[in-house]
Amino acid sequence: MNTINHIIYCILDDVSSEYLFKMIKRGELPNLKKLMNDGIYTKNCITDFPSITYPTQVSMITGTYTGDYRKELCHGIPIFNWMERNKTPPLLRSYGSYGYNQGIQIYKLNDDMGTNCRTLLEMVGEGNTASIAQFINRGVTYFFPERKTKLAMYYLLIKYLGNIEKFMARANFVIVKKVLDTFKKPNKFFEIKEPPIGSLLLFFSSDFLMHLYGYDSVEYKRNILHIDKVIGILIKELDKIGYLDDTAIAIAADHGNYKAKEVGDLSSFFNKLGLTHYYPRKNVKGNLNLAEFGSVGFFNFKSKDENFPDRWINPSVSELERYGPKKVNLFKELFKIKGTSLMYYQDSENRYNKGKIYLKKRNISTNEITSGLIEYQGTGMNYKTRYTTEGKDDIFRYGNNELTSKILDNKYHSTEEWLSATYLSDHPLYPDLIPRHFKNPRGSDIVISTEGNITYNIKHGKQKNHNLYLHDIGLRKSAVVPLIIGGSKEIPTIKAPFCKVTDIVPTLLKMIGKKPHISVLGKSLI
Repeated sequence: MNTINHIIYCILDDVSSEYLFKMIKRGELPNLKKLMNDGIYTKNCITDFPSITYPTQVSMITGTYTGDYRKELCHGIPIFNWMERNKTPPLLRSYGSYGYNQGIQIYKLNDDMGTNCRTLLEMVGEGNTASIAQFINRGVTYFFPERKTKLAMYYLLIKYLGNIEKFMARANFVIVKKVLDTFKKPNKFFEIKEPPIGSLLLFFSSDFLMHLYGYDSVEYKRNILHIDKVIGILIKELDKIGYLDDTAIAIAADHGNYKAKEVGDLSSFFNKLGLTHYYPRKNVKGNLNLAEFGSVGFFNFKSKDENFPDRWINPSVSELERYGPKKVNLFKELFKIKGTSLMYYQDSENRYNKGKIYLKKRNISTNEITSGLIEYQGTGMNYKTRYTTEGKDDIFRYGNNELTSKILDNKYHSTEEWLSATYLSDHPLYPDLIPRHFKNPRGSDIVISTEGNITYNIKHGKQKNHNLYLHDIGLRKSAVVPLIIGGSKEIPTIKAPFCKVTDIVPTLLKMIGKKPHISVLGKSLI
């Protein structure tokens, strides 16, 4: 492994494992097939919860999950859109837009992660690094696009250019061309005239076209074909200039996708409950922040505290049972949102190293409620969870097959134990991942899910579109992603039955003889 000196880590945004490997099997992606046949691959790489671009990509690039980033060795990104309660007035973060007095918020990612984790680029040690279109890049030497004005120009081109598909193909080519330039002309990009040790590439085109046209569209498929084509160019050119033999190329996706059956309407739902959305631009203080809600809704509520009227303190469970001016029981009322079948919320006494997450499941046809519980203890590698449930049919349906039913033993289990038992289930790794969201102080008070049947497309209280093609659910179709690592002949041939996205960083670091940061929770596949 010491003969590998360079790693190129490519993330395909919004590509399911099932979709990609079906195309490979049909012979449509010859370059990815070559990397797969000559290296490491798995069809069962389990992503983060929720399966949203952030935090999934942050976990993929740091090798750790979210949690209480102030006290734990973890990162601080809970979801794509979230509320910072530690500020008064609270800050609303949204990485896909211009924020209130925040500029282009995607540039805040590296600070928001916190100082208790490291990116792959920080972990590779001394030497040049490159990041092409990947904003999670702390420790980078060269980053493209170099200027915020250039990024703004690209946003405008995407929005107003007539042929979106053609522009996305051009973006794929530019991403590969830029990383090849750093190998061919390192003196142009770095003070030390050597190619980058570590490079991060983000192919965002697949996500853009999936939301626009759908994963079952011709446009989406053509784009995946084009990504394979430019990966082929990358392989060919690296070989031509003599770097392929000492380079590992990793291909992974951040999440899969699904199609909801309908778009719901919540325009009058909250007013009836005496709930008002917090809107800083309009100076509406409110008592509710619905951070985002595709098919999974993340709710923040403001505790009534006479001593701190402007602070958004987390309300207790008892307060949520009699909340707001109308004293409504939110645990009952939120289940009235059309299509809602799952609910998670945390105990009022939770700490970062010990606590309880309450689970509820509603049978939509009978309206019968089943309760469950996830208990967690410890941090880092010592973190374990226990999952228990009432009734014959457990909430995550683990009792329905032999593999998952064995772990329903009323004992605490590690991440690896949950992974090996649930990687084929509809809710892979759920008992491990869900508490991590609630441990983050930027996490939510209540999370509900329609399991993909209905979407609401809400971001910070406002419905943004009527798109049916999404990826926020943690169910199998969205939570299982592909992983392929090939390139150098020094990479062993391994077909792994399963892994998790946090395993990618330690695997790549081992290839170049580097040790991961203490925060890394993954393990090498070698």
